[in-house]
Amino acid sequence: MNEYELPLVFFTVLCQWGIGGIIALTLYRLRPARADEQRMSANQLKYLVLGLWLVEVVGSILSMLHLGQPFGAYRAVQGLPHSWLSREVIAFILVNASLFMLLAVCWLRPQKASWLTTLSMVTSVLGIAAILVSAQIYYQMVSHPLWHTPMTQLAFLSTALLLGFSTLGIYLSCCGLAITATVRYGILAGCVLLMATLAGRYQIVGASAQGVMLWWQLIGSILVGVVLFALLSLRTRLAPLMAVLAGLALVSGEVVGRMLFYHNVMSQFPWF
Repeated sequence: MNEYELPLVFFTVLCQWGIGGIIALTLYRLRPARADEQRMSANQLKYLVLGLWLVEVVGSILSMLHLGQPFGAYRAVQGLPHSWLSREVIAFILVNASLFMLLAVCWLRPQKASWLTTLSMVTSVLGIAAILVSAQIYYQMVSHPLWHTPMTQLAFLSTALLLGFSTLGIYLSCCGLAITATVRYGILAGCVLLMATLAGRYQIVGASAQGVMLWWQLIGSILVGVVLFALLSLRTRLAPLMAVLAGLALVSGEVVGRMLFYHNVMSQFPWF
């Protein structure tokens, strides 16, 4: 299973998921509420942010399993001037610190709306930067056309959009709250971006579809994402079981897709 680089698969997918959720939440809260529209309560907000924080923390911890000496991870920052890997470490430290401060405000000072807005915006900007820095690690490898392509950046961003906005949409639906157009079209944007990414990637010589795994991604990520967009657009309230199954399908689809991303290169030899 080394050719799938599972620690990196879960690190990238989970961290992009957490960042995407904060981006979705930020845009949702920035939109002024209509007079007759019930918005997320402070209690609902704090549990959502807690969930996104846990996703981000678990993803960050799993990244260290890729290292030969996990307890030596602190040395990664020494290459900051010349290494994208070192820059990725710093970027995610900043993301986690900002997200933790947002979580603390949600639980300890929920009445500070301006603090919440500022911290969510800062975390979103840091998160987007971290995703692009992470993608640059692979894009810089000119000898690997399957990574040295804009499809790498688009793939990472599509995961953030699809999982982040889908999570918020499912959460709002389960809470009986209105799903705004921003949330619905965020899900659709993630699906469209993912389709464009796959179409572009499989034009590159050497791309391996791996049959069942590609179909899993197409169904789990794109088909379920489109169906979710349609249901939320019809104001259909999701049953708990349906919400769980949709969430599992989306996350598994992105995990399998990321496994293919690594397999396409790591199954080759020599790698570098």
